[in-house]
Amino acid sequence: MDVSRRGFLALGAASGVAVAASAAEDKLTDGGFAPVSRPGDPERKAPLVPAGARSFAAFDRACVGCQLCVAACPNHVLVPSSDPKRFLRPEMRFSHGYCRVDCNRCGEVCPAGAILPLKPAEKVNVHVGHAIWHKDRCLAATEGVECHACERHCPVQAIVRVSLDKKDPKAPLVPLVDTSRCIGCGACENLCPARPLPAMTLKGFAVHRVVTKMGDEDVLAEAKRLLSTKAALVLVKDGVIISYGKGRGVKPLLERLETRPEDLKDAWLIDKVIGRAAAAIALKGGVKRVHALMIAEGAVTLLQEKGVHVSFDEKVPMILNRDKTGSCPMEAAVKDLTDVDKMVEAVVKKAAELAAAAEANAGSAK
Repeated sequence: MDVSRRGFLALGAASGVAVAASAAEDKLTDGGFAPVSRPGDPERKAPLVPAGARSFAAFDRACVGCQLCVAACPNHVLVPSSDPKRFLRPEMRFSHGYCRVDCNRCGEVCPAGAILPLKPAEKVNVHVGHAIWHKDRCLAATEGVECHACERHCPVQAIVRVSLDKKDPKAPLVPLVDTSRCIGCGACENLCPARPLPAMTLKGFAVHRVVTKMGDEDVLAEAKRLLSTKAALVLVKDGVIISYGKGRGVKPLLERLETRPEDLKDAWLIDKVIGRAAAAIALKGGVKRVHALMIAEGAVTLLQEKGVHVSFDEKVPMILNRDKTGSCPMEAAVKDLTDVDKMVEAVVKKAAELAAAAEANAGSAK
């Protein structure tokens, strides 16, 4: 086989990394006693490349396959590709470790500009992909095991555990990934105890997403873009969109209060429609600022009385139901209430009633 000098050196470096990894695997134990297997490498439609690479295409154009980043990676995340089209160019795998937010050794040693050096404060804003939960592999879902490895080790709090079945108080808690917050570090995939393949796997972005602080005008413009395409509400903290929710009515906001109340605390809530019911949920969650595309007069009064800064595109006397024949059911549920806690209780009760009615109608239709 005719191998150039560069190819020969790269092949030697790759072999050295493989030998080191193999030796490390042979010694893998739990506290020096019980043998532990590493998580398998799931198949990915596209490889993941590290923060600082900007995009898969830019990285592939600039990378010379020198293996310096592979050798320098302290967590053994970067490995040489075995794909003939990308032979020896590095890609991220998480069977041996995960990409730590405070590390950018790959960017520091890259001689070709394929990976730019980033400071930790910059790197935490770069999203190279996001995690995906696989129910059929998760020990909590399949065996009822109490496991919170992914939630506990996520460096950006993008994972919370929620009930697998809200109607069953004994249902196990399983992971829920906030893909708008996940940076794709691979901690959840690496530390998931499921075998042979982990229950959390990473999907890479072709173009990395950089989430940085924005001014109020830019935040509002981006939030409105999300509201017009795929979101029902947007939550902002310190000039950064931290998450958004999908759904209709107050359901997305109520789910956020029940599953991720920390997202609401001291946040700026930007929502399509806010009535008194939604305002009560926002107050219960500790929201400090609200902007609505449409807001009810009563909601403005309720929020302002509690010291919340309110802005809006349109103010209306009340939020109507879908048929425009009367008040929205949630608004009717809180009509005579002023205490925030009681208002939220009424909303939760009404939501349960509506869900039960919808389920009954679906059953009778069959």
